[in-house]
Amino acid sequence: MASYQQQEMARGRKRRNSEDEEMADASAIKPTAAAAPRRSFKCVKLSENSKRNPKRSTRGALLDTLEKDALINIINSLLTTQPQVRQDIINNIPAPTILSTMNVLIDMERKFHNSFPFNKNGPGRDDYTFSRVRDGLSDLIDTITQYANHFTSAQVFPTTCFAFLDHATQMAHRLPTWDNEDNNKLKRDLYQDLNDFWKLAIQTTSSNLRQGECYSSESVSDWARSLAQHNSFTHGYFTEAVHDFTRHLGYMIGLPAASNEMAEAANVASATPICHLAPLESTLTSASVVGARR
Repeated sequence: MASYQQQEMARGRKRRNSEDEEMADASAIKPTAAAAPRRSFKCVKLSENSKRNPKRSTRGALLDTLEKDALINIINSLLTTQPQVRQDIINNIPAPTILSTMNVLIDMERKFHNSFPFNKNGPGRDDYTFSRVRDGLSDLIDTITQYANHFTSAQVFPTTCFAFLDHATQMAHRLPTWDNEDNNKLKRDLYQDLNDFWKLAIQTTSSNLRQGECYSSESVSDWARSLAQHNSFTHGYFTEAVHDFTRHLGYMIGLPAASNEMAEAANVASATPICHLAPLESTLTSASVVGARR
């Protein structure tokens, strides 16, 4: 019996020794050539994914939390306090389009009207109301003028230029007329400025014609019609611009440069409803707003 147990214990030791040797041999085996590329391939994939999806910087995350007005204030502060980066900032600001510009102006116009003090009979036109809304009115007029400066520059195509002036003049028509005539000076001055901008646009377009630019008679007729309608609505605030238009561009649509040019220009407008009476929002997607070349 003892001999049998001793034999079994000897066999068990041999099995354990054999298994230990196999484990040692397995751990000593080096990776095969086929396994190595797989690990290398995984490393390449991770590297490519990390390049495609870089982690967002803390600065970028903070900028996402800022409202538009806060961003504008920061940029304005940099333009004022950091003259060395002023030109870089300006160069990276995209040029305004008519659509983006009118969205800004319409928003300002809406805020201006919302600033009127409550009156059970509707928005007042007295001195008190004017004193309450004057700042908003001045800001709106100043912004219209600044955009007009841009759109009447030589770099802007005439179709875009005249389209903006048409919409800006429509907005001027919608400004309130106050009971005290002295309070209407802001609106009168805006009309005078817009008249000068129309004249500048006419002179630039005439110069382009002499340099070989071509415009369709349909486009020129649209410009003449808009200008004549605005002049009629304001009872002559745009008379100078109408004269300049007839003198420099009228021949393209058959307007004689004669003493009766005002009457001829008015006839171009025909009997259609005055364009500025339509809501401005309904015209923002028209071809004239986009400023496409005809």
